[in-house]
Amino acid sequence: MILCGGFPRIPETEEDILNQTVIFLLQHNDMGKILLSLSYLPAAERLIVVASKAEELVMTAGRGSHDPYVRISLIVDGKKVKRKKTSVKRSTTAPVWNEALTFNISSDMLPKCNLEVTVFDHDLIGHGEFVGRCIIGAHRPEGEGKHWNDMLDNHRQSMAMWQHLYRR
Repeated sequence: MILCGGFPRIPETEEDILNQTVIFLLQHNDMGKILLSLSYLPAAERLIVVASKAEELVMTAGRGSHDPYVRISLIVDGKKVKRKKTSVKRSTTAPVWNEALTFNISSDMLPKCNLEVTVFDHDLIGHGEFVGRCIIGAHRPEGEGKHWNDMLDNHRQSMAMWQHLYRR
């Protein structure tokens, strides 16, 4: 909130509104949301994660182009064993990927797994800038755990759910 003489000032420009929105979201740790679909094919021992799209991404980098992509890491017993990423979508804070990323994993290992889903803002120099992440797994709280357990209970079916991204 912008203060003027100790009183809140009504935002006058689009930039004021954008700045207040970013400050609010950062204070509440919500960096946007991503639509993911999970399915497991037991016969092929294959986990399929579809990164569909994201909305309301909060890019903390300065002005300029925002080019998000998703990196998904398969974590088994606390250790990252495989990483895959989507393509980069140029100049957007509401990207649509619709990309399937597959991981080979046996069904007996699934209860020991988590997926770390991280959105980055692509940078030409070095690694992309962190935007937000969620961790999906059997023992995760709320929607993150529900999404994983729904997938485990419904093999061969695609389970889609919005997940919030956080600055953890």
